[in-house]
Amino acid sequence: MEETEFIIVGEMTHKDHQNLRKLLIFIILLIISLSILQLNKEISYNKYERVQFESSGAKLYANLYFPSKVLDFQESRPLVIYCHGIGSKRDFDLRIPIEFTKRGFYVAALDYQGHGESGGNINNIDPITDIPALAQDCSKLLDKLETLPFYRDVNTSQVGLIGHSLGGMVVLMNQALDPRFKVTVGLAPLVNFEPPRFGFIYNEDFLTYIPVNLLNKENTKNLLIIHHINDEILDFTENALKAQQLTNCSLITMKGFMIGGAHQLFSNKVLIESINWFEYHFFNSKVINGPIFITFYWNYILITINIALLFIIVIYLTSISSKLFFRKEQGIEELNSDGYERLISNSHKKRQILKVVLSIGAFLLNWVIFERIFGLLGVLFASLNMILIYSLIKLINYLKKPKDNSVKPNIAKKIKSQLKLKYIIFTMLSTVYLIAIYMMFSFYYPFGFIWPSNFVVHFILGYFAFPVFLSIELLFRKVIYPQLSFLKSKGSKNKVVIITTILVLISLMFLTKRLSYFPSLLFTFLIFVLVIIQNTKIFEKIKSFYPVVIISFSIIQIFFAAVISNAIGISLTLT
Repeated sequence: MEETEFIIVGEMTHKDHQNLRKLLIFIILLIISLSILQLNKEISYNKYERVQFESSGAKLYANLYFPSKVLDFQESRPLVIYCHGIGSKRDFDLRIPIEFTKRGFYVAALDYQGHGESGGNINNIDPITDIPALAQDCSKLLDKLETLPFYRDVNTSQVGLIGHSLGGMVVLMNQALDPRFKVTVGLAPLVNFEPPRFGFIYNEDFLTYIPVNLLNKENTKNLLIIHHINDEILDFTENALKAQQLTNCSLITMKGFMIGGAHQLFSNKVLIESINWFEYHFFNSKVINGPIFITFYWNYILITINIALLFIIVIYLTSISSKLFFRKEQGIEELNSDGYERLISNSHKKRQILKVVLSIGAFLLNWVIFERIFGLLGVLFASLNMILIYSLIKLINYLKKPKDNSVKPNIAKKIKSQLKLKYIIFTMLSTVYLIAIYMMFSFYYPFGFIWPSNFVVHFILGYFAFPVFLSIELLFRKVIYPQLSFLKSKGSKNKVVIITTILVLISLMFLTKRLSYFPSLLFTFLIFVLVIIQNTKIFEKIKSFYPVVIISFSIIQIFFAAVISNAIGISLTLT
């Protein structure tokens, strides 16, 4: 009966009251922060809707943002469709939705073929028209938007396109084939390349529609291209200058340092020039709509604060919930029984610190070597290699130990001790906290809603991420944590593990920065950090490795399923 006795009998301790007060304070701060975020959002748009439509046999999605500002000088409103870059999704880049709705524009942010929540593949060809799906996605979205009630408020002579990188290529193709698009802005657009590159396969029919082969002065009007002269991804001469040569379009050249790199074009000037371009061609004036104030970065700051507060609340909920499952003294007994509070000499302490440093170094080196050789797939190979090395070391240590024939190992009993019912329920409850709060925030505010195009299929494929998650957990729980026995407080050990987690994951992101064009992968790295920090809190209570890894993996699986969805959607060769 003792194993199923969850509730602690007796009054709450002083520390319990402190935790509840802190939780209440963070909830109040969250309410204040969400209110400020809401007020900040309403300066730009008052609501958004998810739009679903069909394009070339695939189900695609877009966010339609409804502007708050009233245009005093005309009754109807402009509409701009925004296409993000390769491997991204429709609500990562807030610059266009925030800044254009603030000017009174409707904005539809599109997940085109193979990206974000949308299905399909960037190599899809429409079986009816024999035109690449990418060259029709914006047009198909506009077809759908024309059927919605809001479209009665749209000025049909003021419909435009803006796209970045691969999204720039998408808008260039769509404007050339669809005269409904009156004005276009390409931000570092992909114009000139030879497949197979950027996930495209060689296809004679597709080649005809690549911008360098499609664009001309007759099918391209009111086009502005903004490109950094030192773009590290798409060469300025081969893309921007080539487009200008073909279409005689306007070109703005950017120079100097930019946050995130030259290709990303994070610059107030880029946004101001884009807004001016649309307003000049839509309103015949750059000043009639008032001065331009760029403020999108406040949205990112407030989102970061809110996400941080939400995660802190999850941690406190996890801590408080543990009181329903575990007696305080049980944790102390388990800690002592595990032998983490041994008295050791200074020389032994130094050896343990050295082991931690060498283990982390070996982990990072292994990761880098495989990633350099195999690309994104190397992340999986590196993880499998680390699990194999760890298993071999454990096996060798087991074989070297003297055997006591009188004591037979009871594997079933050991598994049962690790998978106690209360351990599983507590870990599951803690996981639900994180998933539920993330989902609620994602629907409340359109940012970072990571969802695969085919949930069932890609969720199953998401199991390929388990070795990655397992290898990282093994590093922190089975390799680093036992070496911290020289720290007398388990709280101190947890702090070291959390700090080390952050440093290691940041190092992994930096070492694999050539995959930075894949934002969903980088976002998954962030989720790794949050889950491992939460698992540190869970592990502090139950000291059981397997339920923590097995149950909390469901969080990673959802996000990694989205990575797989994008990888398949852009025909990523993974090298």
